[in-house]
Amino acid sequence: MEFVNQLGQGCVRIYNGKMAKSAAQSLLNEIWGDRGLPVDPAWIASRLGIVVKLASLPEKVSGAIIKDAGCDPVILLAQNDSNNRQRFTCAHELGHYVSNQGSGTFEYVDLRNGSSNPEETWANEFAGNLLMPERLVREMAARNDPAIVMSWRFGVSMDAMSIRLKRLGIPVE
Repeated sequence: MEFVNQLGQGCVRIYNGKMAKSAAQSLLNEIWGDRGLPVDPAWIASRLGIVVKLASLPEKVSGAIIKDAGCDPVILLAQNDSNNRQRFTCAHELGHYVSNQGSGTFEYVDLRNGSSNPEETWANEFAGNLLMPERLVREMAARNDPAIVMSWRFGVSMDAMSIRLKRLGIPVE
């Protein structure tokens, strides 16, 4: 699955779903290791030199990542969101960071309006792969673990778990 984003002046950036999976798996292997579940995206971010802060954000904003030239990146999470939502948003913002490595400056503000573009789709795909690694999801599904149990083990909402199962072609009970 590929997502295309027009950058202007004929430049195009390709966002490939397989690359999102590979990038998430690399972070899990190289940074998270065998620490078990649930994966802590804020801990991973801190190991990458990213500051994660809870902030009072406008109601329509779930999170943001800001990287200014010469400064450490900062992820802002809505302080009033549930822990599961903050974890997914943090993983999503990490996806923006990974897809922009090498850029001196960038900024993403993620709105709750449900709109999507290739960069947001890629960041969501990355977050799903980071928090709910395919191998573990498939192992749990093979044991017939209910989706609600999986969502608890992965530390994600039932909605996020259902979307992940559907994306992997696993029936949701």
